[in-house]
Amino acid sequence: MSSGFNEKDYGGISNSSRENIVSFLNDLRALLDKHGVKLYSNDCELFINGMGFVGYLEDNIETVEIVDGDDVLYTSKKVV
Repeated sequence: MSSGFNEKDYGGISNSSRENIVSFLNDLRALLDKHGVKLYSNDCELFINGMGFVGYLEDNIETVEIVDGDDVLYTSKKVV
């Protein structure tokens, strides 16, 4: 189920908000790896206080991503 959001809808998000989202993804990836945890879920919607719906959370083993349909909106750094 698509939320109807497109990349252009995120144009109003400031660079610091984007950096905070990517920082969150990096921290989540590190936490999952630290504890040997994988996320398996369908349509895991991510909402952030003050921002609302951001996208769907996906764990792709090497990265954690926020997606909308086939579009990757944000991604964590890759695990080395």
